[in-house]
Amino acid sequence: MDAPMPRPKLHSDDTILAAAQKVLLTKGPSSFTLSDVANEVGISRAALIQRFTDKKTLHFKVMERSTQEVRDYFAAAPKEIGLDPLWAMLTDLIDGMGAGDDFAGYLLLEWNDVVDQELNRLARERNALVLTAIHERLPGEPHDPAIAASLIQSVIQGACMQWLIAKQGPLNTFVIDQTRRILSVLYPDHHFD
Repeated sequence: MDAPMPRPKLHSDDTILAAAQKVLLTKGPSSFTLSDVANEVGISRAALIQRFTDKKTLHFKVMERSTQEVRDYFAAAPKEIGLDPLWAMLTDLIDGMGAGDDFAGYLLLEWNDVVDQELNRLARERNALVLTAIHERLPGEPHDPAIAASLIQSVIQGACMQWLIAKQGPLNTFVIDQTRRILSVLYPDHHFD
């Protein structure tokens, strides 16, 4: 007698992970449940457990997927050196943050990146990918590219936190304006549109 064929998956892992990310951003990492994710996807909790085992594994897989998206983004991005290619990359990257409607949820995820060793490893990788991408595009003069890249990244991250405390327009617009300011200080002879 032939073994029964497994039931076909109606939802891809990617679909489930996207739904889980949405739930994580809405409810936070400590408050979300597997039932919340199962309901968002339209599958049973048991089916979700069968594929992802538990809440911690699902959370890790969401962040692993997010890290892969960052890897893919920078792998596909043009690697031209210069202030115009740098500005184009930064504005594209920052525009991807959106207006900030779910940014508080990202802050909750960041806390887990601090306290969980595996999530911290992924967060450090994402951070390094951004820093490297900035560094690779900076000209060698008049500033040390490593120092300038660190300052630029610090302003971007700081602007995100500043916006969270005292929202001034959409997140992406605010962060782009703050990034333009640091670039204009570092490279006063260049115009950043």
